[in-house]
Amino acid sequence: MQKWSQRSSPKNKNKEEFLATKQITVLEHPAYSPDLGPNDFFLFPKIKEILKGRHFDDTDDVRSNTTAGLKAIP
Repeated sequence: MQKWSQRSSPKNKNKEEFLATKQITVLEHPAYSPDLGPNDFFLFPKIKEILKGRHFDDTDDVRSNTTAGLKAIP
């Protein structure tokens, strides 16, 4: 008896075939672990606090201020 998994579903096979025809590399994701939280749980609140209340002229201004803010996080 074959075990069902997300990877073996028919929809996923179609996606894999499509990605292969477009020569797109699919990266494997590690198994979920509550010990390994995504970086955004740490970074987004800090960067939001740094940028809070500021106004920017264009996307380059946002990008440079965000980069400077990220570099300022110890």
